Amino acid sequence: MSFFRSETMSYYEIIIPRESAWEVFNELGKLSIIQMEDQNIEEAHINRHYYPMIRRADEALLKITAFEALMVKFKIKNLTCRNPKQFLEKVQEYGQEMNISDNKWFEIIEQSLDEKYALLMEQLQNLEKLQLKKNNLFEHKAVLVKTKEVLGTQYYNRGRNIAINPQYGTVEQSNLQSSAFNLNYMVGVVDRIDAIRFKRMVFRASKGNAWIALSDIEYTRVDVTLEQKEKEENETNDDKKRTVFIIVYQGGAQDFLKSKLNRICDSFQCSKFGLPEDPNQLVPQSVEIDHQLDESENIVNLTNQKIKEILLEYAAIQPNSKVSLLEMSKLLIIKDKAIFTNLNTLNLKQTIYAGFFWAPKSNEPELHHALHKLSQIKQNVSVGQIIEIIPPSRKLVPTYFKINDFTFAFQEIVNTYGIPRYKEVNPGMFAVMFFPFMFGVMFGDIGHGGILLVVALLLVKNYETLKKDPALAGLLKARFLFLLMGICAFYCGFIYNDFMSLTFNLFGSCFKEVEGTHDTEWIEGCVYPIGFDPKWFIAGNELAFFNSFKMKFAIIFGVSQMMFGILLKGANNVYFRNYLDFFCEFIPQIIFLSVTFGYMSLLIILKWAQSWEGKTDIAPSIINMMINIPLMAGSTDNQPLYNQETQETIQYYILIVSFICIPWMLVPKPIIEVLMHSRQHKHTSDADQLQPVNPELPVFKKSKDKKTELMEQLREELIRKEKEKEQRKKQLNSRDLSDAPEDPQIQSEQQIQVKKPNPQHHDDEEEEFDAGEIFVHQIIETIEFVLGAISNTASYLRLWALSLAHGQLAKVFFEKCLGGGIEEGNFFFLFIGWPVFMHCTVFVLLCMDLMECFLHALRLQWVEFQGKFYKADGIKFIPLSFVEAIQSAQ
Repeated sequence: MSFFRSETMSYYEIIIPRESAWEVFNELGKLSIIQMEDQNIEEAHINRHYYPMIRRADEALLKITAFEALMVKFKIKNLTCRNPKQFLEKVQEYGQEMNISDNKWFEIIEQSLDEKYALLMEQLQNLEKLQLKKNNLFEHKAVLVKTKEVLGTQYYNRGRNIAINPQYGTVEQSNLQSSAFNLNYMVGVVDRIDAIRFKRMVFRASKGNAWIALSDIEYTRVDVTLEQKEKEENETNDDKKRTVFIIVYQGGAQDFLKSKLNRICDSFQCSKFGLPEDPNQLVPQSVEIDHQLDESENIVNLTNQKIKEILLEYAAIQPNSKVSLLEMSKLLIIKDKAIFTNLNTLNLKQTIYAGFFWAPKSNEPELHHALHKLSQIKQNVSVGQIIEIIPPSRKLVPTYFKINDFTFAFQEIVNTYGIPRYKEVNPGMFAVMFFPFMFGVMFGDIGHGGILLVVALLLVKNYETLKKDPALAGLLKARFLFLLMGICAFYCGFIYNDFMSLTFNLFGSCFKEVEGTHDTEWIEGCVYPIGFDPKWFIAGNELAFFNSFKMKFAIIFGVSQMMFGILLKGANNVYFRNYLDFFCEFIPQIIFLSVTFGYMSLLIILKWAQSWEGKTDIAPSIINMMINIPLMAGSTDNQPLYNQETQETIQYYILIVSFICIPWMLVPKPIIEVLMHSRQHKHTSDADQLQPVNPELPVFKKSKDKKTELMEQLREELIRKEKEKEQRKKQLNSRDLSDAPEDPQIQSEQQIQVKKPNPQHHDDEEEEFDAGEIFVHQIIETIEFVLGAISNTASYLRLWALSLAHGQLAKVFFEKCLGGGIEEGNFFFLFIGWPVFMHCTVFVLLCMDLMECFLHALRLQWVEFQGKFYKADGIKFIPLSFVEAIQSAQ
């Protein structure tokens, strides 16, 4: 029954020598059954013993990430791990074959990564410089060619280049001093997407006195830097294309426009180029640039080849683990980081580590067996001591459920709202049946539910194949949830006799037509086997009939589910022996809901069970009956549903009982709590709670007497520290905050205690006792339950509303898209309407409406049902698990 209530957890103390701590935690991480308690909460992470190792692991992971990015850039396949558990087993076998200890992998991987990463960064820097040079050479050549085409020899001899600090070439000073026609020019390259804006800026800066020509070049800049990778993914190909610009204007060599144009070019990050003084040098200079381009291309290719060799070395598949060397390195670093992180939770004294952890009681033999096996395999490793103790009184026990692929999605629905308390009834068990059914009531349709069912069956059947695609990982985890949702939607659609707004006549009909009229009459004694009679779908009161049924069914189901939730609250009270809540909350709440809305549900069923044919005018209104109970003291207003005297008597007593339940919920509990607190003088000492539960539990130790004595001293010191912590918290909580202490350090500590209360305490477990606050809290709880009984019952009407909306949408889509064509026999209309009908069905009903029904079912599960018994303030059991650490990092 671990899914109904969480696993029984035990609190253990662990004491191990420092030299064998890594080996012990390496074994514990494989078991995935322990959750460490941090003994150094007040200590900064940077001051902890294994912080340098964690930092080194993070740096190694950053380098691996850079390798992965380059593999993607160079289109080199990196084979990743699909089964972390199998991978860890294979690596351990490989280490034994190669005589490599598990704790040596980190040093080996880190050393190799440092060497290869340094070499790779050097090659990347060289490649970046080479590529930049190649880009500039190509642009320079394009400028020379375009300049000759645009300017020509005549102007070229009579103009001067005003570019300041050109990219290539120089500006001759002699040429700047003299010009026959006092003409100036500037040439360069600008990004194509900025070319028009650049031209506009030049025009405005020169006030129309400068002539500018633009000419696109069929060339795309190449950027090899890792920093630009994310930017490149967001850019289009046009963003990297370039355009040659040539600016010509008349003016002196020292005029103001020269500096203005140069500033504009710098703001647009243009590349400016110098030109040879003699136009006859354009062709030889172009030939020289071609030679330089060829040389740069050869060097770039060699550099790329060297980079690929390094990447291919890490992309090599390891025969032992069936993953790439890079992936193997990454996973082993993640594993070691998890070990270092958990070792940081221990307390160190000289050469001994000590701490506490939680573990499922049922896994205790497995825990001791693993450590015993480690002590036998590695004779030089001392596994220390593991002793079960009673946890401190206020220590919040983590919640752990054994779940599988089927129950995973349903438990996630519950955990999204909040983690169950330890040993509290798990709503996840009931979400398996309630959540899909509520979805099916709203989404009920044979066609739409059948499509969802088929998709879910394909996911379940092809799971092994589809799980290789990372994009489907989240969808596959919910495959069984979709399966039950599809089954329930198909079943409810069968009950509704609704197939995409069409109906089936599978079992005939219990109505026959009256000759000579359009009316029908019921065949006496006929009962339709299952679902709705098809005649209702062509009846004049079709909508009123279905609305009445679905609305009343929603009320009956909602009241039943809420009553079941209150029963679970009673089960929790009995299990935790909280008899005060049992008698002062559970009993009045179940009575109140039963005699009010439970009675209303009974009236609905009684009204259904009677035939009102020919006497619909005297049929009583159930809503009026319920209103008359408080307003007219239970009077039926001469329209009883059964024996009038009996009904009025019952309703009179219902009124009295319901009014009694309200003060019953409101008054006794806070009064009893105040009396109990005033009589309570005995307090359990935390020192007693840190003693071993069973001193005869197996103790695994393999050390000298001196080490054993040191372990015992450390254990006593840990117990003393726990007692001091608890005592300090009591003193701080009981101290009057208005009297500020003189010591600023104590004052700061006190403020921290006030602003950050201990998260491991439940709200109802605070040490300070305030009678007024208890009374106010109970008033709020009572009002919330009474008003919630009304609002929550009304909230279940969404089952009716969503079902109605789904059916009417399907009907409208069918009639407007296909109905006219079918009636008229118009093939062209059907040809046009069929794609429209399919798109509306898929995108509106199978996507939007499915999500809407899912969210409304989620709301009913969380608020209306779980709110009756579920506290949702527990903490999740997060064990030291190498498998989970690897899966979360992928």
